[in-house]
Amino acid sequence: TKIATSFTILTAADILRQFLESRNTLEPTKNRSSAVSWWDPERTSRMAAWGLTAHPITIHFWFNHLENWIGKNPVGASKGQLFKIAAKKVLVDQLTSMPVFLGFFIVFVNLSKGKSLEETKSTLKEDWFTIAKAGYSCWPVAHLINFAFVPVHWRLLYVNFVTLGFGTFLSVMASQGGRGVRTPIDLIYQKVSGSEDLLDCKESFAKVVGVSWMLAGMSMALNWRRIGLTGIGCGMVGATAALLELPLILGYYDSPASADLASRD
Repeated sequence: TKIATSFTILTAADILRQFLESRNTLEPTKNRSSAVSWWDPERTSRMAAWGLTAHPITIHFWFNHLENWIGKNPVGASKGQLFKIAAKKVLVDQLTSMPVFLGFFIVFVNLSKGKSLEETKSTLKEDWFTIAKAGYSCWPVAHLINFAFVPVHWRLLYVNFVTLGFGTFLSVMASQGGRGVRTPIDLIYQKVSGSEDLLDCKESFAKVVGVSWMLAGMSMALNWRRIGLTGIGCGMVGATAALLELPLILGYYDSPASADLASRD
């Protein structure tokens, strides 16, 4: 049921986004072979594949892991207690899982387009910070409500419905990339600081995510009895993804070919 719901909503989000683009004469669809002139079925198939595989499976196991690791909501707890526990889960989720998970989305989409590893690495480095900022514009508040009030077995369904909106943004990122995209976080930063450029924070943020995964790994190791084998597996998968992604984002493994590709862009 969770997989079917995720598949349906992400597919619908992409089709909705393409329809809105056609109505607002935004970036037009390049594939006109379908019966509906504005619809690109290949673009939709990528979002559908994400909704059928990585999205529901990862979130299902991660949410269950958070329950065992951070703690379940006590029966009869006050709203203050619920928000306190939920805030801990949001902090852990947003500093570890979310940025790495969205980075994997970029890799997934680009490889499914048939792009080379060098092109995929270049896109990950360029678009990751934009998609992470978009995530922070939506998910901290959404998950505070989710972890505080939604039963664990309904949380993926809740996420899927929020994703109906956020998924339209993912559809744009999958189709057009993040260049020139401004998120609510950018607008807030501009209003507070008077500067329009948040890119100076990208490297620092990637390092914060890396340190967060190190601390999370230590915490999981200390609580291995409570989190069980599934929790250990979640931690290992997440830490491995972070270990692979973050050095690429920071440019530690840049080759002459990728540098040349970036200069051409």
